[in-house]
Amino acid sequence: MAKARWIDFGEVLELFCWGIDKLTNPTLRNLLAGYEEYLYRERPERLFGRMEQEGLIQRTGYGKQSSFTITASGKRLVAGIHPRRNWEKKWDGVWRVVAFDVPEARRKDRYVLWQALRARKLGLLQGSVWVWPHEVESILREIVQVEGAPECFCGFEARRLFLCTDRELVGAAWDFEEIGRRQQIYLQHLVATPASLGAARKLAMLAKIARIERRAYRDAFSLDPLLPRTLWPKEYHGPQVQERHEQFRATLQRRLEELTANEMA
Repeated sequence: MAKARWIDFGEVLELFCWGIDKLTNPTLRNLLAGYEEYLYRERPERLFGRMEQEGLIQRTGYGKQSSFTITASGKRLVAGIHPRRNWEKKWDGVWRVVAFDVPEARRKDRYVLWQALRARKLGLLQGSVWVWPHEVESILREIVQVEGAPECFCGFEARRLFLCTDRELVGAAWDFEEIGRRQQIYLQHLVATPASLGAARKLAMLAKIARIERRAYRDAFSLDPLLPRTLWPKEYHGPQVQERHEQFRATLQRRLEELTANEMA
């Protein structure tokens, strides 16, 4: 039997964050029509109830007269990516280097640790040597607390490189070829665009386009360490992706307001 698929709460809640502070019951239902592949598994009333129970939305009123607002917990769930904040972070010129040794007999533990470091976007320089341009102790302590400390787990700072440049190190530690490929896919997307939003005539279609863009945007930055501007490699497409995304959000907010007003008229 196929495993039931549930709506990603984050996808629904982002529509609140992108321009609608309060949604009435009928309006929210119309938006959820853009999630048709999920709705046959769960009735809207049950979905609203689950989101309310988890403290993601707050209900006012009952039945068709009810309305919903997103809570602080809901906003935290969709806090999202903040590329500009990371890009503009001042770099002190110091590389933090992390090295460890996990015996071959503990290959599984080594892979778990590798996944934890990769999930936090650290760069793999070679073997078990990882690099990061910012303070890293808190990240390592978090990993150790969850996964346990491997043998010879060591972190140190490198204030000067020789035989290579900072940007050559960046090119070796992160796969910017793959990062660039994913970002080009976003920029060349034919559906996740402001123009597609402008052509949408119903809230359900708007929600569907917003979901597609959300996934494409997250994939575009899924491997990107969001390094300080001074460390950007050549042909880095991150700024173009972010500019397109911000245009999309601005258009989405305007179209949400327009179509919501039309459907409530």
